[in-house]
Amino acid sequence: MTTPGPSPRVRRLPERAVLVEQAPTADAVEADPTALPPVAPVAAWRRWAWAVAFVPTVALLVYQRAGASRGWPVPEALVVVATLGLLLTAVLALVRYQDDRAAARLARGRDALLAAPVRATGTLTVPAPATDAPQPGAHGARGTLVVTTGSGVATARPVRVVVPAGTAAPRPGDPVAVWHAADDEDATGVLLVRYQRDWADDLLAALRGGGPAADDGADVDGPDEPEIRTERSPRAE
Repeated sequence: MTTPGPSPRVRRLPERAVLVEQAPTADAVEADPTALPPVAPVAAWRRWAWAVAFVPTVALLVYQRAGASRGWPVPEALVVVATLGLLLTAVLALVRYQDDRAAARLARGRDALLAAPVRATGTLTVPAPATDAPQPGAHGARGTLVVTTGSGVATARPVRVVVPAGTAAPRPGDPVAVWHAADDEDATGVLLVRYQRDWADDLLAALRGGGPAADDGADVDGPDEPEIRTERSPRAE
């Protein structure tokens, strides 16, 4: 029995950087990652809303300049609307800029993870499913992923789990296989999370039975809090 560690440090990092993969079989959970799940695209309005605000604002500014030179009436409200349009365009352009920077960081993190993946402990905290039976339609839930790296530091991060149709959803406290990049020692970058119900059941049964799970080198914290020692993937050696 190991002494329970301190409470995990909560990091409010983007949940898009936690890539959750529902493995088809228990063996697939343990396989070294060679590809990563796709990332959900950013909403179209976040990418192009600046253009929607920019076009009418330019039209108002052109009319204002033309009206001043030709003696056309230029209502004061038009000047106010044009100014507000410029401010709105600037804000939305900043949103697009931040999204592009986040996408670039995500791409770099994905490349680093695939280049040198390292295995770590993972536990999911998600809403309890209504039934253990697989649901007929795809559904998702938001929760928390607690990751413990080789340094022993536990980090809690928000996660969104999408469960495909006909697949058993994770239960609160279920273990997951987690990989992070070798140079991401605190697991604050891109993570790959794999889950499969049979794999989780086998691991929990082995831990509660007092022996280590096969191929995982697990220690036991208690009947409901399995802890798996961090392993380095052979590809990262």
